[in-house]
Amino acid sequence: MTGKLWVVMPAYNEEASVSHVVKEWLPALRRSYPNFVFLALNDGSKDSTLAILNSIAAKEQELRVIDKPNSGHGQTCVLGYRMALKERAEWILQIDSDAQCDPVYLDRFFEQAAKAKIVYGFRKSRDDGWKRLFISRFVTVFTFAATGILVKDCNVPYRLMHRSCLENIVELVPSDFHLANVLVAVLQQKYFGISWVPIHFRPRIGTASLKSYSFVKHGIQLYRQLRNATQ
Repeated sequence: MTGKLWVVMPAYNEEASVSHVVKEWLPALRRSYPNFVFLALNDGSKDSTLAILNSIAAKEQELRVIDKPNSGHGQTCVLGYRMALKERAEWILQIDSDAQCDPVYLDRFFEQAAKAKIVYGFRKSRDDGWKRLFISRFVTVFTFAATGILVKDCNVPYRLMHRSCLENIVELVPSDFHLANVLVAVLQQKYFGISWVPIHFRPRIGTASLKSYSFVKHGIQLYRQLRNATQ
């Protein structure tokens, strides 16, 4: 891997976890790939997430904080991708702000990127309960049914992407696509192929803002949007 790495991290009401995540990831990135920018996007949080991020950014030069109106996790990630690409990032690493993404796998991702331009984590095991496991499998099945494209962990938030495999993809994501990360995964699998690194998903810190039932509730919407976007 060469060139600048941008880390994209969306955050919504994560005051319980966001300080831990940033302070855990910054040293790991400095050790493994010091040429990086850490972009945290506050997605209209109603708690102290933004204040915490700004406080850390005042001390840590790699951290940049963007405050934006709420648009949901997927669309916030896409905005982060676009910002990174505009700033000529060579690689984009997406993580979440709830502490489930463990930086212990970082070197494995970078090693895999020596021979693949898209590397995703596959949640081989996880500590966030059977409901979340069911949701991930539900989304995978729905995605395959809608598109005929199998992405074995299509909503995983731990992903490393080269700009050449992302810059055209983001232009194909409609602004109203609810689970935009799923569509990005489908398109990347379709046009480039995804390389997988087995990971363990830790328990989240804090309370999930997105309730489990909402994934099922939006299942029909996801199916229709995927059909329209991939035809």
